[in-house]
Amino acid sequence: MNEEGHKRMVKKFFQYGALILALVAVLLFWVAYRADTETSNELKGDSEQVTHAHDGEKEKPKKKIKYWVAPMDPNYIRHEPGKSPMGMDLVPVYEDEDEKSSEGVIMIDPVTVQTIGVRTAPVSRGKLQKSIRAVGRIAYDEKRVEHIHTKVSGWVEKLYVKTTGEEVRSGQELLTFYSPELVATQEEYVQALNYRDRTSASSFPEVAESGFSLVEAAKKRLEFMDIDPAQIRALGQNREVQKNMTLKSSRKGIVIHKNVLEGMKIDPMMELYTIADLSRVWVIASVYEYELPFLETGRDVEMTLSYDPGTSYKGKVTFIYPFLSNKTRTVEVRMEFDNSRLKLKPDMYVDVVINAKPTSSELLVPSEAVIRTGSRNVVITALGKGKFLPKEVTIGLEGEGFVQILDGIGEEDTVVTSGQFLIDSESNLREAVNKMLEASASASPEEDLSTEADKQVGEQAPSSPSIALRDDQKKIVSDLLEHYLIVHSALVSESAMDVAAKTHEMHAVLEELKASDTEGSMKAITDSMDSSMEGLHSGDLETARASFKTLSRTMTELIKGAVREEAVAEGIKIYVCPMENEPWIQKGTELRNPYLGQDMWICGVEEPY
Repeated sequence: MNEEGHKRMVKKFFQYGALILALVAVLLFWVAYRADTETSNELKGDSEQVTHAHDGEKEKPKKKIKYWVAPMDPNYIRHEPGKSPMGMDLVPVYEDEDEKSSEGVIMIDPVTVQTIGVRTAPVSRGKLQKSIRAVGRIAYDEKRVEHIHTKVSGWVEKLYVKTTGEEVRSGQELLTFYSPELVATQEEYVQALNYRDRTSASSFPEVAESGFSLVEAAKKRLEFMDIDPAQIRALGQNREVQKNMTLKSSRKGIVIHKNVLEGMKIDPMMELYTIADLSRVWVIASVYEYELPFLETGRDVEMTLSYDPGTSYKGKVTFIYPFLSNKTRTVEVRMEFDNSRLKLKPDMYVDVVINAKPTSSELLVPSEAVIRTGSRNVVITALGKGKFLPKEVTIGLEGEGFVQILDGIGEEDTVVTSGQFLIDSESNLREAVNKMLEASASASPEEDLSTEADKQVGEQAPSSPSIALRDDQKKIVSDLLEHYLIVHSALVSESAMDVAAKTHEMHAVLEELKASDTEGSMKAITDSMDSSMEGLHSGDLETARASFKTLSRTMTELIKGAVREEAVAEGIKIYVCPMENEPWIQKGTELRNPYLGQDMWICGVEEPY
């Protein structure tokens, strides 16, 4: 390459290099410009967000804290934040939450609701069904029982039915007897027949008619003496007076009583035989007065026998006796059953279930939803989202796990059926806290409010007052306690029918205590016990357990206030189950919890008197 060509190549190289450098510079400037623009926009957006956030905070009103409470101990309350005795930070309770509580609404965290096992059920409308269970006794059908007597005095010549328990047929010969009076009447009848035969052809109508009249009169006398018509006809035909006459049965049946022997002198006052037809029998059962609204004649009955398990008998209610037993507070009901196979023996004890008549359409809630305090009945209604509201209700009839509601709630409500006692306790606690805060409104911030809260709770649960009893009343209370312990044992064994039977005996003792209280000083106690009897008589285990809680609370107060020393001397102990927070009374140290069943017998701690 010559020198001229070399110069042109160098010149082109520098020209292209300058162009490339210019392009790179423009590209770098453009990139820097874009980055600076995006950063500015981001800063501007952040500034606007912060501004809006601050504006939102200004628009949103701040909640006002009413007081501070320990998360693990709702009784520990302070006016300022701090630490609980367990070292945990106090949590605030805001005024809007407390206002809801003051209106009666209880707010519980949904997680807590699930933890404590809260279950709900809707209020329904329907017919209240009930099966009345009772223990009955088989009895003779009084319409099928016959007492055998003679109408004349005499002596037994021969017995044909010699033992009690024999089965006899209608018209079967029972015995023959000699009676001078009967022999004389036969002779009169024979003479009257002979006189009639002699005078029947008389030309004087009056004479012929008198013969016939004498025959009829003598025949009537024999009939009135219960002489068999066949024997009277035989006497009229052969005209031979019989020394002995035969006594026959007028119905078939079983000889249930025999009071005659051969050679014995008998008279019209003596009952010779009692014969009963056992092809149909009665069953007499006692029904409690609160079950009377469900009873009517014609209802179907099912009966079972302990000695013949697996076999049931069908019958009907035929009569409801129109009077009440003063001691047992029961009404007797009569039922009839077929006994053609003679398997039902009079005086047997049987179990009967009466299919009671249903009521009309009623407002119903499950029995376990009702909290019975003795003085009032409460249900907890669920409002949703962890909100609950206690409502006082008026209850009516009860049957088959449901209670009739007369007033207090409507069909649109939903009631709590499990866990309601914990919710009710929370309601009482909130009420105590509100009263405490009102009483301490002028207190200093440093004042310990938990002591005042304890005082409020203490006012709701006063200590047992001393109850003055006479010696005779102390004896009745001691008997009442013994029957209580028997009912407790029946509950532990989970036999609802046994609980009802034992409560029946306890109720009679309670009536004695009420009768002895002429001054009315124990009316509140006896009324509370009386209110628990219905549930214990129900034959339903869960209903009986709920009513036993009411009874146990009252019995505990009665023992503490009236027979404390006697109870301690006899080894009576009071236990409380933390799971139910309900007391019960028992003897000995072996725990037997009556509320939770056999799997949880040992749940309980002794409570000092």
